[in-house]
Order: sequence, then C-alpha cells, then structure tokens
Amino acid sequence: MAETNYTNPQGQQPLVEEESSIDFMELAVKLWKGKWFVIIVTFLFCVLGVFMALNLKRTWTATVTLAPEVPEGAKSGSSLSSIASMMGLGGMNMGGNGADALNITLFPDMAKSTPFLTDLFEVPVNPYLSPKARKEGKKPKKSTTLYRWILKKDEPKGWFANLKESIFGAPDPEPENVPVDNKELTREQDIATQILSKCINADVDKKTGVTTINVTIDDPKLACELADTVCTRLQREIFNYRTAKAAQNLEYYTKLAEEAKAKMIKAQADYAVSVDYNRSIILQSAASEQQRLQQELSLAQQVYTQMQQQVEMAKAKYQEMKPVFVVVQPATIPLKPNQSRAKTAIIYAFLGIFLSAAWKLYGEDFYKKYKSQFKEKMAESTEEKSQEVEA
Repeated sequence: MAETNYTNPQGQQPLVEEESSIDFMELAVKLWKGKWFVIIVTFLFCVLGVFMALNLKRTWTATVTLAPEVPEGAKSGSSLSSIASMMGLGGMNMGGNGADALNITLFPDMAKSTPFLTDLFEVPVNPYLSPKARKEGKKPKKSTTLYRWILKKDEPKGWFANLKESIFGAPDPEPENVPVDNKELTREQDIATQILSKCINADVDKKTGVTTINVTIDDPKLACELADTVCTRLQREIFNYRTAKAAQNLEYYTKLAEEAKAKMIKAQADYAVSVDYNRSIILQSAASEQQRLQQELSLAQQVYTQMQQQVEMAKAKYQEMKPVFVVVQPATIPLKPNQSRAKTAIIYAFLGIFLSAAWKLYGEDFYKKYKSQFKEKMAESTEEKSQEVEA
C-alpha cells in the first residue's frame, strides 16, 4: 500500500490518496495449493445438501383473492364510501353514522381465532395423488380429517420421534374423539390449533377492501380445498353478522303476519256464519252483532295488509344488508412446492466452495497468526511467573 500526500490547486487542504492492490496471482496460487481441501469440503457439503434436500418438508401454498362488489352506478369519487357502507369497514367509514363491530378488516384476526380454527378440525381431507403417480399404480392415502392430518395420527412415527420417545419416554396418549371446548383445549388440540394458525394467513387492503387468503400446508390438494373452506367460512361469519338484525326482524314480522292472517281468517268465518244465520231475521241485536263482526274483519284485514308490507320491507332490508364478494382469484391446486430440493442442494454446494476457499485464502493465515501470538503470550506469561518464583 502506498500513500501520497499533496495539496489541492487552491492550496487549502492536504489530500491523501490511497492506492491498494490485490495480488490475484498469489490468491490463485493459494487456491491451487489447497485445491484438494476445497474439493473435499465441497463434496462433504454436497452430501449434506442432498441429505437435507431429501429430508426437506415440502409445502404448497394456495391463494384466494376476493373483493367487495361495488354497486352499479357508484361514482368514482364515492366508490370507497360505497364499499365502506356495504362492508362495514370501520377504517373506511366516510360520513356514515357508525361502523360495524365486525367487518372484513378483521379477517386476519378471525382466521387466527381459536373458535374458527377448531371449527376446521372436521374438514375432510382426501390426499392428493399426482397423475404421474396414478400411472405408476400408486394408491392415495386414506381419507381422514384435518385434525388427524395435522397431528400425523395416521402415519407411522419417524426415527427421530422413536429416538426421542426412547430417551424421554412416550407421552400419555389422549383419548380419541374428545369434544372440543374452546375454553379448555387438550394438549393435542392446542398443538393442532397452533399449527393451523401458522398455515392460514389473511391479508386485507384497507383502502380497497381486497382480501388475500394464503394457505400453506404439506399437500397441494388440501391447500386448495382448505383455502376455499377458509374463504367460505370467513364470508359466512361476516354474512351472519351483517344480516343478523335484519334476519331477526324478518322472522318477527313473518310471525306477526301469520298471526294476523289467522285472525283475519277467523274473523271472516265468524262474519260469514253471522250473515248466513241472520239472513231472514230482522233484529237490532243481530244487526249490531253483524256490524261488530264486519268491523273486526275489516280491522284484521288492515292489520294483515300492514304486516305483509312489513314482511316485504324486512325482506328488502335483509337483501340490502347482504355483503357481496367477488372472487377475483379462485384457489387452484399449486403445481410447484415452496421449497426446491435441487435449489437446496445447490446452495449447500456453493456454501462449501465459499467456506473452503475463504479458509484457504484468509482463514488459515489468520489462524496461524493468532496461534503464534497466543503461544508467544503464553510463553511470556510463563516466563514472568518463573521470574516471580525465582525472586
């Protein structure tokens, strides 16, 4: 390294120019001398990479994208307000009277909630078998439930699990078909819930209301089916909440309309009997009774008509409160896994080349230098102690 000091043209400040050079020929000679070390280390890393790739747990991700449907005729300036009004978006309420407590912005939290996850335990699972495997005559695994699939209850234990049980002992098996109590989960139910929580991810764009649901699991067909199921059940939760009040009103007015209809029919029958019975009788009492029955019939008809109007209004309100979603991207069976075995093996190979070359170029010299300095320090320390003893 050479340093040259000089003054700039204005003569104000001295500048230092540093020139550095790397002797690439010397580095190449070092690598050539340690070529067998590099080859052996790279080979060992390649073997390790192949082992890790073969034991790599492969997962697939299925994605569903849905968006709230914007009503026809919505102006561009008020489209967000339309979406907010229809979907009850608390963060997007633009001039409304209030926001719903439950809206699509809570999809991520709802998808991670314990009741929602435990409700997925009984989802049927039909393991995927690729067309190539079918041609080879392989048979798919038997159908099961998502709960048993997550906990690998139908699969034989691996060598690591057997080794762990032989050292620490096997845990006490839990009884089968234990009912789910969301307030007090069993150990296995809690484990299954945590695994599912990591598999399901929902993300909502608060500006547009577009929701993306990703499901990552170790079977491509199950990932697709579970993504559809999660999407459907999240929509159902919002649908049930948004229409709960309107559904109660519809049920209430329908019941009143049926009662009014029954009273009207009874009043019609009583009036008809009175008219037929007193057809040839001219009495003031009979006329008064007939007039009273006619008034009751008229009142019953009015009440029934009003209740029918209320029922139709409740139906319209129920339809208005329905949240409408458009599935922009439906779930499809993913063709490629998230992790590539070939990529894993290549990464380990390059890692072996890099580490072995770095050791030969720089690490070995640094180690020798540090080792010699350490020996010198130890020798000095030993000499000082011996002098102290002699003194």
